[in-house]
Amino acid sequence: MRRSFTEVLRQESPLSLAREAVWRTRKSWHRNRVLSRLDEDPCPVKFRKVQYYVSEIPQIEVTSRALITAYADEICEGRFPFLGYGTQELGHEPNWNVDFVSGLEWPQTPLKDHDGVRFDGSDIKVPCELSRLQFLPILGKAYVLTREERYRESAKRLLSHWIDKNPVGTGVNWSIAMEAALRAMSICFLLSLISPLRPDEEGWLETVTRSLWHHFVYVEAHIEFSYLISSNHYLSNVVGLYCLSQFLEGPSMVPKRRLYCRLVEAEIQRQVYEDGGDYEASIGYHALVTQMFTSALLLMRASKLAPDPSFLERLRRMYRMMDKLASPSGQLPNVGDCDDGRVELLLDDLQQMLLLPVPERNSLRISNLLGVGKCLFGGRHGSTEDAKWYGLTETNEASSSAVNQPQVCRQRVAIFPQSGIAIAKTEHAEVLFFAVPNGIFGKGSHTHNDKLSFVLRLDGEEVLCDSGTGCYTRDLELRNRFRATAAHNSVMVDGEEQNTFDHGRTGLFWMGTEAEVALVEQWSEDGELFLRASHSGYRRLGVIHARTIRLPEGKPMTIVEDRLSGSGPHCFEINFQLAPGWKVSQVENLQSEIRSRVSGPRELRISFQSTGNVQGRQEESLISMSYGSLVQGSRLRFWGESTFPATLTTTLIWGA
Repeated sequence: MRRSFTEVLRQESPLSLAREAVWRTRKSWHRNRVLSRLDEDPCPVKFRKVQYYVSEIPQIEVTSRALITAYADEICEGRFPFLGYGTQELGHEPNWNVDFVSGLEWPQTPLKDHDGVRFDGSDIKVPCELSRLQFLPILGKAYVLTREERYRESAKRLLSHWIDKNPVGTGVNWSIAMEAALRAMSICFLLSLISPLRPDEEGWLETVTRSLWHHFVYVEAHIEFSYLISSNHYLSNVVGLYCLSQFLEGPSMVPKRRLYCRLVEAEIQRQVYEDGGDYEASIGYHALVTQMFTSALLLMRASKLAPDPSFLERLRRMYRMMDKLASPSGQLPNVGDCDDGRVELLLDDLQQMLLLPVPERNSLRISNLLGVGKCLFGGRHGSTEDAKWYGLTETNEASSSAVNQPQVCRQRVAIFPQSGIAIAKTEHAEVLFFAVPNGIFGKGSHTHNDKLSFVLRLDGEEVLCDSGTGCYTRDLELRNRFRATAAHNSVMVDGEEQNTFDHGRTGLFWMGTEAEVALVEQWSEDGELFLRASHSGYRRLGVIHARTIRLPEGKPMTIVEDRLSGSGPHCFEINFQLAPGWKVSQVENLQSEIRSRVSGPRELRISFQSTGNVQGRQEESLISMSYGSLVQGSRLRFWGESTFPATLTTTLIWGA
């Protein structure tokens, strides 16, 4: 059952509750007071050039240049590429308020009368993603590389059209402060690329500057702050406001720069565990939040401002976690929600949107973001092509904390205790084990029922994977399917979820807190590596689930032991989701044992054993590696009934 607001409040201290009560009482007054500055005439700020990107043309590879110009060419022709939706023909004057997937449109109504999430088959993320205007900096980069006026003019024309059709506070694109903040950053980055502006562009710049002022005021007025919960939304607000305060010059901007810089630095301590993991229980949001903090760091560097050492150290740890989790190609496992969020589009995004069919795309293929981290802090994975735009090289160091840091991934095992993640590597295989706490200390909205799930890679490619996200509000059934226990490589008991959740409209971004996880343990015996964790999600059934993953040294195998404590008869089910490109070729039922074969680049044999009769079969499934896209896949499902306590043993053996 969904937690009530009262239950959430019970977690908080009286001081936090008092502060929240005062803030909510003042919120409407604060909003109206801030919004009164919208109509100031003349505009109280001017544009201030910030060298966010290098001043000279970066020496990028021919292939990188080709991707940037090819993407910009698409935009110039009125075709807009998206990771999950493919390329859409939206024309030179897009309808900014339409969900082009469903064809449904939002009216141009004032914000107070606006209902963004309508549960009519539309998805508010579609117009919002278009209106983040993240194609603008790519057009700016294409202009820098080629000096072709059409890229500059296309960017100016599209931005002017957006401003004209989206007056501040009206329509779907002004419904969330996060969207306004990210959009404002895109505009600032474009201006950084095409500056200095020409004399005949001064009128256009005045219009854009007033729009940036409107964005600044709007985000301040609708800031997504709470004393009870903080997430990527609030972080995007303060990063966006910091960016705007850097690019705008006016009477209040200098103190605003100091304020929002300080708030960004404070937020990394609040939202990121000591081990470097984002606390929203999502690797996709970890990547987004890392990019937000990185953009703030690059703005500090551009202003020759020394970041707080604790900020740098925590950001270094965020990159270290991603570097450990990454495959050789720079792909992260799709754990928790992922909606393809970005601050800036990087070359990995362009390459996939232009060259790969939608089913082959993966929004967590982020080699170039890892490359930025490699230049700042060191690391093994990542392309440094995008880093060149910021004047970064692999020899640059952000602080003394990065000096002499050991190269990551040398150790056989890496454990991130607060984040509940363990990575074990053998010669040809990697096991990524997830005992991730419920997000934001049980108050998060992006948690999946993936406790004790794992991902298996062979030769750097996923064999057993996470199913992904699918969508949020477009389809309630699909949303719940992808975050359910059965969508992950873990165990269900008596058909129950690890964490309960409301399957209706009010529960789409809420999850129960029953599944408390224990810290991952690690030990070795006779050359065999053991990883172990447990969760309490089935305590209401009188059952505790503990999983031990064993990796014998020198053997092409791993053994997964699921111990289900308790008493009396219970039903159990265990699922293994196969990554695209892998197929079940054989399933053999032998009463207390199921033997199966999986075919792909290698052959994988999976044997499942338990007391009593067990059954197994291949089933069709869905995989979503980029938001909004679905790929037909397959999974192995084993189930049975046993008297608890019981042990389920799965042996995975791979061949050449």
